[in-house]
Formats: sequence, C-alpha cells, structure tokens
Amino acid sequence: MTIRPDERPSEVASPTRRPMWPSMRTALVAFDINHFGDERRGNDIQLYLRQAMYELIGDAFFSVSPVWENWYREDRGDGVFVIAPPCVPAEALMDPLAQHLLAGLRRRNQMASTLTHLQLRMAVHTGQIHRDPHGIAGHAALHLFRLLDATTFKKAAVNSDADLALIVSDHLFADARHSGLIEAEAYQPLRVSIKETRARAWLWLPPLPHRRSPFQPMN
Repeated sequence: MTIRPDERPSEVASPTRRPMWPSMRTALVAFDINHFGDERRGNDIQLYLRQAMYELIGDAFFSVSPVWENWYREDRGDGVFVIAPPCVPAEALMDPLAQHLLAGLRRRNQMASTLTHLQLRMAVHTGQIHRDPHGIAGHAALHLFRLLDATTFKKAAVNSDADLALIVSDHLFADARHSGLIEAEAYQPLRVSIKETRARAWLWLPPLPHRRSPFQPMN
C-alpha cells in the first residue's frame, strides 16, 4: 500500500509519531555538519551547532511547506534525515530550499566565531522507501547517504569553503533539468565511489565567499 497524496500532514509523518505508511515513493534529503567532531568543538559548541542547524533548516523548509514540522525526520547527531510528503516536488528541495538555506547560513556566519561557524553538506534523492519497526529502509535511503558521505563530495565541500554544498542524484537531476525549474548550468557532474556504490551525481556549490574557512581541508 502506498500513501495517498491527500492524507493530512500529521498522518504523513511526525518527529514524535511513527509514520502511518509501510512504503511510498517520494523525495529524500539529508544534511551533515562539516567538521562537527573537530576536537576544538566541545559539547556546548556541538549543541549550539545542532540548534543552529535545526533553526536554519526549519526556516528554509518553510519556503517549501508551511507545515514542514510534520514531515518525517530522524536526528543523526551531526545531521538530520528528512522525508518529504509525496505531494512535494523533489526539485523544490533543490530550489528554493537550498537557496533559502544558503542565505540563512550566510547571515548567521557573518557573526559567527571560528568554532561556531556552520557549514553544511546536503544530499537530495528520490525513490521508493520502506518502513519497518526500526525505521526507514530501502535502496533510495541507502543511496542518499552514500551521496552525502562520498569522499569526493566531502572534499569538494571543504575545498570550496562554501557555507552549503549540495549533491543531487543523477536520476533526480535529469528529472529536475527537464522540468526547467532549476538552473541546470550551475551544477557539475561528480563521480561517487563509496562501498558498493558507483554512480554519477551532480554537485552545486555557491559562489566563493570573501573569507577563508577556519578549518583545514581534510586529507
């Protein structure tokens, strides 16, 4: 059984309730904080960064859906995993979501110290997901986190010094490009090779800011 597009948002998902569906096809997005585990960042700094991430993501998601707090989401410690209702177009998680999130990050980081400077990686994919008693499963969710954790993506994000770096699956990018709703020329192809995954993806990086990151690029 798949979820009906007209179901109430509270029935689609909630951070405090189990989702009322066993399987559905929809858009997925995951975020990760760069350098979250840096030894200079103590517990208080990590908690501050998590709070800042949730506030910025919440503000950005409001541009996509005014009831985004009812979307299914899982905390990942240094990031968050979000599943969109089927009625939300996947390309909306690329634009306007990424653009709004970038603007919020830049505003906050203008006043941030070295340790509270927040840089995010973001991955977007679409596909069939499944729920069991333990949470979310399926190749689509697996592929999403392969994109997010790919070494080539991490290096591109850090070396660019971008406040936000976005990676999009090849399948989703093809659909979004044909829709004409994104600036396809702003994306560049990126090879992903991690564990069993060998795939092409698409990378979006904003123009370089006028500052340098307080962290050194990863080896």
